[in-house]
Amino acid sequence: MPSRNSLLLPDAFNDSYAFEEVLNLQTRLYSGKVECLDLSKLTFIEPYSMIGLLLLGRNYLRNTGEKLSLSNIPLAVHQYLYRMDFFKKCVFNMRESLDERFFLKRSPQSRSLVEITDIPNKERDSIRAISGAIAVFRKRARHLLKNWISDTNVDYFVTVISEICQNIYEHSLDSGFLSMQAYSYGTQQIVRLVISDSGIGIRESFALKSGINYDSPASLIEMALTTTISSKREFGYGLSQVNSIIEKLRGSIFIRSENASVSVMYNRKTGTATHSFRKNGLSLFPGTQISISLTG
Repeated sequence: MPSRNSLLLPDAFNDSYAFEEVLNLQTRLYSGKVECLDLSKLTFIEPYSMIGLLLLGRNYLRNTGEKLSLSNIPLAVHQYLYRMDFFKKCVFNMRESLDERFFLKRSPQSRSLVEITDIPNKERDSIRAISGAIAVFRKRARHLLKNWISDTNVDYFVTVISEICQNIYEHSLDSGFLSMQAYSYGTQQIVRLVISDSGIGIRESFALKSGINYDSPASLIEMALTTTISSKREFGYGLSQVNSIIEKLRGSIFIRSENASVSVMYNRKTGTATHSFRKNGLSLFPGTQISISLTG
């Protein structure tokens, strides 16, 4: 049973939509009574939710000066988080450590991932980190993109990584994280790239830009995704170029910023947009979180 100062998290870490259940608990998290997150209900965790959890802990540390603890982590989840270098970020206190006997080794079978990588908010350091992440991706691309491997697709992902990570130090005024993994969930084969920060968000980055008219935070995100607007230049091709690449790859993209989100899914056969969703009024979560997926 969780203790009175623990917050029991739901088993809602399988995708970005389910993770909203966790973000809805932030009011309770900042009630002043929570010291620990109880992960006993988790059966699965994927890259977007993993980095979201990391940002939750980092935000709590920044706002309170205290670290949250993690407890009752199921073995498979604990192994995965350890393998992805989650605990190296030193955001959480650990109530239980993982015995070395259960570590997931860095074997050829685990090359289908890029561990959590820090993207600093200083340009020179960020460029160095992005170059390092791209080098790891290229080295492991044939494992990561096993069902989609081609020189063109590898180059597409390099462009996406570069463009989105560049936005962190140019626009967010914060540092962020990157991670990528190929994995199976149910009957699906999935490749997921996640790049997230807890900075000022898309709306605030456009606050001083004249001539940008939108009727909701989600419509601004969609505008940034589908047109060549930029908060710092006359024209910008970052997110719109990323969206164009996702269309060519026939994948999907999910962008969440502050209290709004936009998701676009492209048909795997035709490349046409099959679903596009805008949501406003979500639980406020600082910064911008992006998840890009290929599903086969």
